[in-house]
Amino acid sequence: MIAALKKLMKDNYGIKQINDDDNFKKDYGLTSFDFVNLVCLIEEEYHIEIDEKDYRSLNTVSELIGYLEAKSAEVR
Repeated sequence: MIAALKKLMKDNYGIKQINDDDNFKKDYGLTSFDFVNLVCLIEEEYHIEIDEKDYRSLNTVSELIGYLEAKSAEVR
């Protein structure tokens, strides 16, 4: 899961080094629009829907990964 996220980040935002505790806005300089776009890309990649109230609380890579893992477990 982290590998696919890293590929999305690299391909779409040119971010090569991704660490678990990195903040999308502070460490990567993503705007709110960029993050919403990333959420859309993730939804397409994993075939899940991320609620707006949920993605607004996801600030770090580890929070997003945890959320995706939980969502993936729900689908199984």
